[in-house]
Amino acid sequence: MDIQDIKDQPLHTLLANFFMCEKCRFVDRDTNRFAVGYKCHQCGTPSEGGRLYFPIGALSLIDLMQEFYHLNDSNAKNNSNQEKNNQLAVVIFFCSLTEVYLQNFLEELMATIGIPIKIQERLLADNLFVRTRVEKLFPTLTGMKWKKALRNLTAKVEVELDYEYTAKFYLRVSNARNKFLHAGNKGAIHKDMPKQCLEQIWPLSCLFASLHNEFIAQPLINHLKPEDINKND
Repeated sequence: MDIQDIKDQPLHTLLANFFMCEKCRFVDRDTNRFAVGYKCHQCGTPSEGGRLYFPIGALSLIDLMQEFYHLNDSNAKNNSNQEKNNQLAVVIFFCSLTEVYLQNFLEELMATIGIPIKIQERLLADNLFVRTRVEKLFPTLTGMKWKKALRNLTAKVEVELDYEYTAKFYLRVSNARNKFLHAGNKGAIHKDMPKQCLEQIWPLSCLFASLHNEFIAQPLINHLKPEDINKND
């Protein structure tokens, strides 16, 4: 089924239904994790009830993308300005979704390493934008460059996902959003971009689940310790 044809079911239930083991913190789509006593296939620990991995705010953004995308099917058909507003909304929500996913991952990673909350907040504040977070903060915390991590993860997946493409797509969409909002360039957001944003929700969700399993669920080897982060203070 084409993702754009789904209207009657919240999109997040299909594209972001990832769950986490509270013990080993492995993330997957095993809905049995909600059953009390169900043993994690990674660590064997019985479940205490399961936990959704992605934050509620991210799931709401996915459903908002779905809602505004389909507004074009009805009341915006004869109103070009309304249609453009709906398209812009989908693009903005996609950018926000990426940013929420990234911050959630970084917060989980820093908590796993043992970085104090105040230091976490400072590191995030010093790296406000996605570009600096992936180019500076990510390699500081993981010991690996962002692009190399994406290449490695893409090589591991069994399905056809290209995480490098997904990351580049976000940058392209973010650039289009900024041109529209800050420069008034209405042509920056082309007609197919909202549909492409919907199509990229799944690989984006898989990307951050994979990042979590690579750097958080598995033992952190050769990663910086809290004292390494604070050594210049």
